[in-house]
Amino acid sequence: MLFYQWLVPILSLFFIYRLVSQYKANKRLLVGTLLWSLFWVAIAFLGLFPDLISLGIAESLGFKDNINAVIFVALGFLFLMTYYQSSTIEGLEKQMTELVRKLALERQKKKELDQKKSSTDVDKPSNDTAKQD
Repeated sequence: MLFYQWLVPILSLFFIYRLVSQYKANKRLLVGTLLWSLFWVAIAFLGLFPDLISLGIAESLGFKDNINAVIFVALGFLFLMTYYQSSTIEGLEKQMTELVRKLALERQKKKELDQKKSSTDVDKPSNDTAKQD
């Protein structure tokens, strides 16, 4: 057994443990936790059985070399994650824009109500002036 064949699964277990503990602390969502856990399980299996998995990937995708197949799949996964993060960020930006607009409208309405209230208070005679007449 080579050095990386026991190191990679240990690192994978560490990251899975970290993901689960972050999920329990409500710092991660379930979908992200499951997706990254699946990724680290795949990395652990790739570390334990490198030839079996990489040759299987190469044969199923039609690559001549197993290293190219693994790199291709890893890049595909990274592009998929980048797309997912990009769409999540766009959704958060839309939510934030809607929230800021809503808060601005509420502040403006409150300001207008305060101005109307203060102008009606000025128009009314105070009790002291009414008693003097």
